[in-house]
Amino acid sequence: MKEVTAAPENGFLYVYAPMCGTCAIASRMLEIVEATKDGEWIQQANGNFIPEFLEQAQVMSVPALLKIEDNQVVSRLYAFQSVQNVFAFCAE
Repeated sequence: MKEVTAAPENGFLYVYAPMCGTCAIASRMLEIVEATKDGEWIQQANGNFIPEFLEQAQVMSVPALLKIEDNQVVSRLYAFQSVQNVFAFCAE
């Protein structure tokens, strides 16, 4: 996953916190999902560095996977549960 400091206009943004154990597990799930396609198509951002975006996008907790279209968050995933669940969210 590519680390960014701003939200993309389109695509998926994974928001995490460095000291979050659940975020580490979610990150591993996302690596598996991302490996199903060529290239880095999921971007990630440390939530501590994008507080204004998190407030504007109404992100309530981390880890969070955001689907963004035309600079708008159209869906959010907080409960990663399994690789299959994350894959299904990304395929929507």
